[in-house]
Amino acid sequence: MSDLNQFSPQLAEILRDAYRTVSYLPAGQRRKLYNQWRVTMGTIAPVDSFYVAFFRDNQYLVLPYIFDTPKEEPPGHQTYGPDRLAAWIKKNAKPYLYGMDDGQLLNRGHSFGDQERLSRDAIAVPLLEPSVDGPTVIGLASMQCYQSGVYNEEIARAFQWLAESVVRALAREREDVAQETRLFGGGDLSVGPMSVVDVVEAFGHRLEQLRSKIIGITENDLSDQEAVLREVSGLRDMCERAQSEMNELLMRPSVEAQIFLDKLTSREQEVALLMADDLTNEEIANELGITVPTVKTHVTHVLDKFGVRQRAAVAAKLRPYG
Repeated sequence: MSDLNQFSPQLAEILRDAYRTVSYLPAGQRRKLYNQWRVTMGTIAPVDSFYVAFFRDNQYLVLPYIFDTPKEEPPGHQTYGPDRLAAWIKKNAKPYLYGMDDGQLLNRGHSFGDQERLSRDAIAVPLLEPSVDGPTVIGLASMQCYQSGVYNEEIARAFQWLAESVVRALAREREDVAQETRLFGGGDLSVGPMSVVDVVEAFGHRLEQLRSKIIGITENDLSDQEAVLREVSGLRDMCERAQSEMNELLMRPSVEAQIFLDKLTSREQEVALLMADDLTNEEIANELGITVPTVKTHVTHVLDKFGVRQRAAVAAKLRPYG
């Protein structure tokens, strides 16, 4: 992570406190993690809308956290096109500021926040995960404001700094779960590939928890309004957690496709998924910012490791991944 010395003393202290909070959050509290990120940025500059999104293949964005003043919205997912902000972030792996193009790129995509107004200032930063081939863009986060001229480059750097902290927190969570699995056996639905059965079982388990909670409320004394409100508030929290958890399952590869993907390096995986989307070598080179000869080398490796001769066979093997 970059040094806090690049920030003013006051901003550095805010970021340091946020880092401590994020580091000590219990594993699995992703909604609280994203909310803490948004609240921290709100102490630095005005935030009317805020979202966190992760890339799913080369078509979808999974959004586990969406904030629209004055409240959080349900998680969701959406497609994105090659001329949208998400594609720009994925290709360039650097922050986008509204002032770079007077918001043209921002306003081409889906709207967040008040549908009657366009944001007048915004920052979007990539979520970068380290890999052997260099940082990989796994998602993005954006903060927006209906006022103009409220964000500057220092705020963008602070936003990116916290993005690195969040990605590190998510990585630690995956490592902890993997370590527990190695030591004690069993599994956890927060990491690793999944089959359709896994997804159905996970969803069924969450529904059973909600059903039991509702039964408990109906069997209690409903005349105690304060107690009922507390129970309903807890039920709402359970629903929000279930929404977030189920939504994040969309980011997970299927077991069948993962068997093939595990044979590849991270760069080869990117190439294979683009091959599965029927992109040409030239299009893949443009998407990944590498040369066509380099793409051809990766394509050869993918075909060899998959044991196939034609590109269409790669799509057939990875289709469950989509």
